[in-house]
Amino acid sequence: MSTTKKSSRVKTEMATLDVDSITVRGHNLVDELIGKIDIADLFFLEVSGKLPRPAESRLINAMVVAIAEHGMMPSVIAARLTFLGAPESLQGAVASGLLGAGDTFVGPSSNVAKMLQIEAAAFDGSMAEKAKSIVELYTSTKRRIPGLGQPHHPVDPRTQKLFDMQRELGVPTLNTELMLEIHRFAVQKLQRPLTLNAVAAIGAISSDIGLDWRAVRGIGLIARTVGLIGHVLEEIRMPQANAIWDLVQQATDYSDPHP
Repeated sequence: MSTTKKSSRVKTEMATLDVDSITVRGHNLVDELIGKIDIADLFFLEVSGKLPRPAESRLINAMVVAIAEHGMMPSVIAARLTFLGAPESLQGAVASGLLGAGDTFVGPSSNVAKMLQIEAAAFDGSMAEKAKSIVELYTSTKRRIPGLGQPHHPVDPRTQKLFDMQRELGVPTLNTELMLEIHRFAVQKLQRPLTLNAVAAIGAISSDIGLDWRAVRGIGLIARTVGLIGHVLEEIRMPQANAIWDLVQQATDYSDPHP
């Protein structure tokens, strides 16, 4: 009996190098990319294999800016406290903040994109019927609909700005329209106001420009990395971690588990 040996070669379409050049997704890094594209274009190239059109580039840049900074959020607090314990590790502090970019903070943009790209596709009917089915699916399983709700903004000012840019740039709006319908049906179903938040816009617009839903969380990671670096540098110049620690200590009540 003969057996076919599996290839031990490593395959990639991402990048390669030789003594004279570096190639990224088929583009010469030095001649075609450095000084000619920005980080949003590079992100799009890395995850899709092609350079974005000008409108797509502007939207990705806008989405990164929209969620890079939101004040003393949990990821920021984590980064500052990590830096307090390990001031030699800027990267460790930033990484600790990024670890909190999940389904509650920053990350729901990918959940929105999955809902629009994958879950909605499982339903037949008009856009309104699909939206109603999505709302019924989430409410019947007691899951929070991603992209809806925001503790600080009854109306998220970033959302409309991003949607306005999308329309002004002439980018297709099919997924955005579906997200708006989902929001409308959810408000009706739950009988209470629900903020259409920035991650809803990012998930919808990213879907409309053709990003795979799994890549959409990367927009939040890029954005949050920028913000976290700024906060850690401020922590170096103007330390706040001890004050945060003191506030937690003062607000903590201990209960003896074995009275």
